[in-house]
Amino acid sequence: MSKLQTEINQQLFTRLREGEASALDELFRRYYTDLCRVALRIVNNEQEAEDIIQELFVSIWEKRESQRDDLGSPEAYLRRAARNRSLNYLRDRKRIPVDDVEVPITIAAAEHADDALEQGELRDKIHGAIDALPERCRLVFVMSKIEDMSHKEIAGALDISPKTVENQMTRAYRYLRQWLGVVMLIIANVSLVI
Repeated sequence: MSKLQTEINQQLFTRLREGEASALDELFRRYYTDLCRVALRIVNNEQEAEDIIQELFVSIWEKRESQRDDLGSPEAYLRRAARNRSLNYLRDRKRIPVDDVEVPITIAAAEHADDALEQGELRDKIHGAIDALPERCRLVFVMSKIEDMSHKEIAGALDISPKTVENQMTRAYRYLRQWLGVVMLIIANVSLVI
């Protein structure tokens, strides 16, 4: 994000603290979709993710007068708040997984090879593979690779050991490597036929 964008966002938070509803509206329009994606990657349910982010903005408005004026990066603050609320949502509903079932060994061969060639379709398939990971494994992977949290931060947020985080990341990589191998094989076969 550019320095100008950061300054504009900081001004929006200043206006928000002063009670200007249009500042909240502008923040909402700028960040709602991205923050919903953050929450969705953690809770794995679109409606729950939207609810979490809507509640986040309500909370920001209700606590506007106590918002710190030295936020640094308002965008980073909002992402962190969305991530924390999503994790709290899982914790409160006791959905942070304790045990995992086995990782599936293969992906169904019924997928069409033609679809794998299109970038958007491939991205959807990768997200599908991530979503197919066992719940704890998926959550750890998302927090590490998408939310850019350290293993120590993940361990603290999920109340697990850093070694467990490492083990879950190893499982995720192993599964995704297998899955990508299958996709590359399909792509290679399609290009040979064409």
